Amino acid sequence: MNRTVIAILLALVCLAGQAKKNVKDQKVPQLLNYPSADMSTLPLHGGEVVIKGHVVAEDAKNIDELNGSVYVLLRNYLVANEETILIDFKSDGTFSLNLQVPYPMFVEVYPLTDIYACPGDTLELTIDTTKPSWQDEGVSVSGTGISGEVSERYEQIRKAYYDKDFGYYEIEDEEEILKWKDIQVAQMDDLVRKMNAGLPELEGCSPMASDILRTRIISENTERILDAIFADVPDDEAVWKSYVDFLVPRERYMLDNPLMMIAADEFFFNRVEICLMSPLMTSLSPTNFSKVILNGLHDKLNLSTTDFSLQVSVLRFLNTMLDFFGRASDTAKDNEVEMVANQAAEVVANTLSDITHPELTRQAVLLYHNYVKKNELPVGEARPVTKGDSIFQRIIEPYKGNVLYVDFWEEHCGPCRAKMLEMRDEVEANKDKPVKFLYITDDPEVMCRHFLEPNNIKGEHIFITKSEWGYLQAKFRFTSIPFVVLFDKKGNQRDNTTVEELLKE
Repeated sequence: MNRTVIAILLALVCLAGQAKKNVKDQKVPQLLNYPSADMSTLPLHGGEVVIKGHVVAEDAKNIDELNGSVYVLLRNYLVANEETILIDFKSDGTFSLNLQVPYPMFVEVYPLTDIYACPGDTLELTIDTTKPSWQDEGVSVSGTGISGEVSERYEQIRKAYYDKDFGYYEIEDEEEILKWKDIQVAQMDDLVRKMNAGLPELEGCSPMASDILRTRIISENTERILDAIFADVPDDEAVWKSYVDFLVPRERYMLDNPLMMIAADEFFFNRVEICLMSPLMTSLSPTNFSKVILNGLHDKLNLSTTDFSLQVSVLRFLNTMLDFFGRASDTAKDNEVEMVANQAAEVVANTLSDITHPELTRQAVLLYHNYVKKNELPVGEARPVTKGDSIFQRIIEPYKGNVLYVDFWEEHCGPCRAKMLEMRDEVEANKDKPVKFLYITDDPEVMCRHFLEPNNIKGEHIFITKSEWGYLQAKFRFTSIPFVVLFDKKGNQRDNTTVEELLKE
């Protein structure tokens, strides 16, 4: 064989190896020019955002009907807390709200749109109720700074890159769900390549706004892939690993990415927390859970112990633990209160030693500060009476002296109807006892009758307006239904108990 032939063969071998390497590289593309902005230019601390605007309506009655039914849903997803802030519409249709956000974040103006809220900016919303689909096409957003730039582009980005049905609902077979996952990951990799080439919707966008919107696309698609196992994380560790292993080679932008703090949402971190932590739950230690989580995921999946999103999961679990200690303190005897407080302090100290990101450390300190403040408040400290308080007192006034089981529900909600069917026997068994079952809905009575009557749903059925429903949402701070709350015979709200236990008191 002459030298020329040998050289050609060697060249072909090299090309084949390079082609193989390129194919391998293409399987897991990485985001390029990301982040493209200097993160130090964006304030990660909290502050005030002004949300204002006006309503276009046929008459003043249409404007007044919005009060109590339009609100800002503010979720501090780093610690899994949320707050509902009602928007007050004046008679001329104008409104203005000074919103305090814990850091730059997406917030939901329910039921209208999502907006981006960065401290120091102003956002303006126009709500045109004269349009047939006013909750969609009748809403326009503009504003200053990063808030305006992201909010104005967000809806277009959402519809183009992640507003779709992923179609996993009917898949039950584990092998098929793994195949489905692989298809979704491949599509997501194609999306990363598109972002690397440049999305037309981001043309002319500032580097920071581009980073936020690209991160949002990544977080939404990651969330939806995890969502397929969210309700039923595989018990088999091998199957679980096979499903979540797509995160490992993409960890830099899917998980270990501080931009998620200012671009993702509650549902992303909730899916990461549940889908990754579930196999570790049986081995969690109350005082040392952070090490179990971080080291466990490092050992099982080779994820970094300093991974940003994993540390957010630790922070969210810390909030759960502090809630537990708060409830334990409420029911503890005088000689046990100090012991509970010391246990809470020990948990916080151990957790802080495992959190490396400065902003997450600050959030953990604030959590503990709020825990201490809440549990040191004098018993019976007065707070302002809200409109929601007045509405609720009017509803429960006829039932004073009874244990109250209060269920907020709506006719379209399948879990709500299932809960009411599940409660039928208990309602019947307690019909002669001092307990009342109150079912509160903002749906018209005529709409609910076709479900209530054929299914023999007993209890006190209370029908309220959309506005009253909004004020009660703000009072009880709930955003999902069914939402159930219990009250003892003295009218005190009671958590972590049952009707049976309250009747025995």
